[in-house]
Amino acid sequence: MKKAFTLIELLVTITIFSIVVTAFLNLFSSAFQEQRKNLIQAYLLNNASYITEYLSRALRMARKDMTGICIGEKENYQNPGGEISRIKFLNDDEECQEFFFDSTDEMLKIAREGVSLPLTPSNIKVKNLKFEILGASQTDKLQPKVTIVLKLKTTSQPSLELEFQTTVSQRQLDVQY
Repeated sequence: MKKAFTLIELLVTITIFSIVVTAFLNLFSSAFQEQRKNLIQAYLLNNASYITEYLSRALRMARKDMTGICIGEKENYQNPGGEISRIKFLNDDEECQEFFFDSTDEMLKIAREGVSLPLTPSNIKVKNLKFEILGASQTDKLQPKVTIVLKLKTTSQPSLELEFQTTVSQRQLDVQY
């Protein structure tokens, strides 16, 4: 007499095998999605760190405009036209420089010597940008400082957001002249 599997035994084995394979594929798919989310989050954090460092260094090294060629005379920073999404100042190389939010492209841009360039990559959108200035003029007797509020969002899926705030004070002492 030959030993063989019955049809029921074969169906039970195939069913159990299918359940195990499906569970394994779901687990693998979930791990892959979490890895993708972590990579996107790391990319967003790296770009936010770069932007923060770039803005902080430039604003920290800003100089007082003694002649008024860039902003008001004896001022340190200015929100052009009263727009808090823009900041203008005289940089360390005595050039007029501006950071601003371009709402059409949803990007943070830098303008220097009439040339405007993006600071954020095209796959990261700027959702909010504010430059709050304190101590910008000569008469207020406060050390100049700028608070930057920035909200970034990725365009890839899953879409992640990051909002942060930092305050930068000007390196040179704001003494009266």
